[in-house]
Amino acid sequence: MRKQDNMSGEQTKKQEKAALFMQRLWDNPALAGLSPLQKETQLRQFLEMNAPALYPTLSSAAFFPGQSWKDIMFLLLADLSLRTSSALEVLSRTVLEKHVQFSFVQHFVHKTASPAAVVKQMDEFLKIIAEKPASRREMGGPLLGVGTGLVDRYMEKIYERQKYINFELRKVQRLKVSTNEITDLVKATILIRPVVRYYSGDGGILVSPAFAAKVVKEAARLLNYMPEAIVKAGVNSSLSFQENPYVESTARLAAVFSQRCQTLKHGMKVDRGAESSDKSWFSVARKNYKYYGFDLDLLVELHGIASENGW
Repeated sequence: MRKQDNMSGEQTKKQEKAALFMQRLWDNPALAGLSPLQKETQLRQFLEMNAPALYPTLSSAAFFPGQSWKDIMFLLLADLSLRTSSALEVLSRTVLEKHVQFSFVQHFVHKTASPAAVVKQMDEFLKIIAEKPASRREMGGPLLGVGTGLVDRYMEKIYERQKYINFELRKVQRLKVSTNEITDLVKATILIRPVVRYYSGDGGILVSPAFAAKVVKEAARLLNYMPEAIVKAGVNSSLSFQENPYVESTARLAAVFSQRCQTLKHGMKVDRGAESSDKSWFSVARKNYKYYGFDLDLLVELHGIASENGW
């Protein structure tokens, strides 16, 4: 028993040292403005790229004497994963409670759940899809897009313009709710999107209609309070618009906003004379729209909005 206690005590000390080391890296000012998932990616890359320089220090008596780099990385990455999961859970709950209103669900038939019940179920849903690496990574863009207000500011300009995207939402998709509720509906669609990776893993960017249909059935079970039309749009955001021209406009917006925000650094300032980050991103996206399955006309309008507003 005493031997087991000693081993347990040694392991606890190792974990504590790993936590202290990772806390310093996590709090690095250079990572300010990054989401938990972006921080995790950056720190993983830092540890892997700087292994030769870090190993002499981390294998010393002050840290993990006698341990191989593989064992040290295991300790550090285990702490990093826990740290990210904790921060991600807080971020997800904050996004749901402060940045999305779910009143739109009450406009759909056969849905009697209260907005509060939908929030609770969405929170559980995000916890589930955060359990697998592929869908966990895919959550970064949606959470940033919704949580930073990026979706709000673009949707506001879309309504003001009354052009292509507004027509697609109102006349083609026939959304009969208020503009604020359409914005929230788009946000919900974006947050549902990562569920495709929960079932497909690290496949290609796009999926087939047959596979998407299967995911819709599974996702609808997890989100039985959410109107199935919205669940379907979230899944369909991973379809190619060129091959599936009837994909919902909310799905097309979800695809673009999610991809845009995967690399978004919140609060980043643009150097004088440099092209704004959104304008630059949409410009590149227009050239690669077929690869990502984007709606080119939608990209052109969003690029115009970014240009007009210095985004």
